[in-house]
Amino acid sequence: MKKSFKNNEQEFARALSVKRTPLYQLIGTGLLTLAALNAQAEVGNPRVNQLGYLPTGAKTATYKTNQTSAQTWQLRQNGTVIASGQTQPRGTDAASGDNLHNIDLSAVNATGTGFTLSVGGDTSYNFAISNTALKGALYDSLKYFYHNRSGIAIETQYTGGGNGSFASQSKWSRPAGHLNIGANKGDINVPCWSGTCNYSLNVSKGWYDAGDHGKYVVNGGISVWTLLNLYERDTHLSSNGSLVGDGKLNIPESANGIADVLDEARWQMEFLLAMQVPVGQAKAGMVHHKMHDVGWTGFPLAPHEDPQQRALVPPSTAATLNLAATAAQCARIWQDIDSGFAATCLSAATRAWDAAQANPNDIYSGNYDNGGGGYGDANVSDEFYWAAAELYITTGNSKYLSTINNFVITRNDLGWADTELAGLISLAMVPTSHTSSLRASARQKIITIADANLVTQNASGYPAPLSTLEYYWGSNGAVANKLILMGLAYDFTGNDNYAKGVGKGLNYFFGQNTLSTSFVTGSGTKAVTQPHHRFWSNAISANYPAPPPGALSGGPNAGLEDSTSVSLLGGCQSRPATCWADNINAYAVNEITINWNAPLAWNLAFYNDYAQGNNGSNSSSSIAVSSSSQATSSSSVSSSSSSVAVTSSSSSISSSRSSSVASSLGAQQCNWYGTLYPLCVTTTSGWGYENNRSCISASTCSGQPAPFGIVGGGGSSTATSSVASSRPLSSSSSSVRSSTPASSSIPASSSSSVASVGTGGKCQYLVSNEWNNGFTATVRITNTGSSAINGWTVNWSYSDGTRITNSWNASLSGNNPYTASNLNWNGTIPAGQSVEIGFQGNKGSNAAAQIPVVSGAVCN
Repeated sequence: MKKSFKNNEQEFARALSVKRTPLYQLIGTGLLTLAALNAQAEVGNPRVNQLGYLPTGAKTATYKTNQTSAQTWQLRQNGTVIASGQTQPRGTDAASGDNLHNIDLSAVNATGTGFTLSVGGDTSYNFAISNTALKGALYDSLKYFYHNRSGIAIETQYTGGGNGSFASQSKWSRPAGHLNIGANKGDINVPCWSGTCNYSLNVSKGWYDAGDHGKYVVNGGISVWTLLNLYERDTHLSSNGSLVGDGKLNIPESANGIADVLDEARWQMEFLLAMQVPVGQAKAGMVHHKMHDVGWTGFPLAPHEDPQQRALVPPSTAATLNLAATAAQCARIWQDIDSGFAATCLSAATRAWDAAQANPNDIYSGNYDNGGGGYGDANVSDEFYWAAAELYITTGNSKYLSTINNFVITRNDLGWADTELAGLISLAMVPTSHTSSLRASARQKIITIADANLVTQNASGYPAPLSTLEYYWGSNGAVANKLILMGLAYDFTGNDNYAKGVGKGLNYFFGQNTLSTSFVTGSGTKAVTQPHHRFWSNAISANYPAPPPGALSGGPNAGLEDSTSVSLLGGCQSRPATCWADNINAYAVNEITINWNAPLAWNLAFYNDYAQGNNGSNSSSSIAVSSSSQATSSSSVSSSSSSVAVTSSSSSISSSRSSSVASSLGAQQCNWYGTLYPLCVTTTSGWGYENNRSCISASTCSGQPAPFGIVGGGGSSTATSSVASSRPLSSSSSSVRSSTPASSSIPASSSSSVASVGTGGKCQYLVSNEWNNGFTATVRITNTGSSAINGWTVNWSYSDGTRITNSWNASLSGNNPYTASNLNWNGTIPAGQSVEIGFQGNKGSNAAAQIPVVSGAVCN
């Protein structure tokens, strides 16, 4: 938790515009009965996600009431009742003290906007049901980082959200901050704190951390890692077009041929690199813990108005290992984008590692907290593990293995002070040959933690995966990081309950909470408006703007570490989920910061990817994992499941094409926790890699619990996911995921124009990704019958000159029309399951990739 006490801040009194007789007094006089109280209309009850729900996502609501029996709910769209049902009483919620009923809308098939949910006279806020209900929120959350850049003017044209999520406005523009202009002290030539060194550094880039103008390596490290991990998940675990690619975020670097999320992350990465102690100085290679003003500033204050001197705080082991980890991550990501920058990152990472090894006990002293938060961390063993994991993934150098192998994962949370799960996530996610032996256990550990988070979430009255003891400073950040683990568990297993756990957590952020308030600025009918921020301080002065959409408030905090929070919320500790106020001076509960917005963005990217139909468990280098009964299998949204196959060199990770040929045992396959894989021929135990494709040994496949296991040729299964495949990299996407027009990512649920449905199966043509003159696409064949399909052939043709250049997972013949037939390992499609074939091609005359009708005996 960040402790950033601002001693000179004015306290705000709670303003009450109208005095009302308390309801409990009316009840005591007999003028109002409990029954009448319950009948009084309350807007914002039931509690809902005020932005909306995915049609196949977690469509849940929570009704707060004093009634103990089931009540009738009604769902209206634009005032017309379209569905009704009964609430499910669940009793008193320990964290809020509320008596609650659950409402499940999963059977509702309607989509659109203008929905409200009512029980008796109580009515929720409006919401949508749509695959794009949360898409704008993704771009809002990522815009937070541009708005909080240091050392650059925030220009009006770039103040609006990415992908048009909200309009640009001049009120959010400002001059560049901290560039030695006028009274403003700059970050171009920052000296060390008095008496601690004799040099200065140019650290003008980076993101301002939170409500103050400080910049911190520790908090900045985990924040930039999260955005880079978002990109790596997009690369290795998603089959859909990138949501954060070039041109998506409306930033100055847009349209430079590089994914916008990487451009944004690089602004922070260059700051972290600049904080390293130069060669020739004492403790060269170590990294300064933080830099900020030498005294607290007041409100309101734009960065360019800050008159305080800035200073570097002495190096720390924690900060040094943050750089080692993130710079190693940077090196592998930028290797094929900007090899010079990648080399700079790798050099900094290895120097930081060596310096930390030589100075393992340089713990931040806490003596430099006037003007900035502390971010002290006395235990850096987890940072050593994190840095070793990132460096080993990137370099393959075995010298990092001992640190990895000797460390025992004990934490279940991810945050700036608890970083071991960052290393675990990278080991589980990034497919390299030299980390394959570590990947299975890493994935299994993540799934185990996700299972525990699901248990906590399901036990909570409102869908935050928090115990009553976890409502501390930044509890919303803790929720967001827990959701990341659920999202990854979905990626590794395809189990829909994990994805819906992410959805439930997002529901909590956007209004399904005891306060019936969206904790994200500008997101919902009733959303936070006064976060603790020196520039977005319209609550104090009309000369400064209110916050733009997309900033996540810290959330309920029973600690109440500032006087305003104590004044407004004193006594809330017995109901910790209620310990929150929308007040700019209540920084213990209403601060905003980069390390809370980063995981919010990660989860919104994941959930929007899920909305596009990504069905998880799609890495071509997947390693065996198992899922506990806490996340029991349910039908999942299937989609194209191709991914980039990655191989490792001694200093970088490079992408490679993955062919489609796989081994088999006759027509048998392995249903691995809902995803079909080929069975190995020569590998007798565990996972193998034969004929350029991952495979599972018969013994390992058979060891799964029912209903999973060997299918086809006498095996059986009832799972519902589709075959995982590997997408080859196109020439335009070897370093950058091309942005995909909305029309090219067609969810299965809306693909009637591209699907042919017959008695035996359904055949769908789905565009996975497209760029100027090329595309990748998938044909999905789903067995809708009651018996297995044995052997299949499908056909299609293009009318605009489109030509296929490469294919996988099928035997492809012809030159328009095209014919694709099964390989020996994927010819059998059990009832209720799917296979997918993929291909890459050159577009014809159309601007968008053509979507032809797929035909064949299996389709009709």
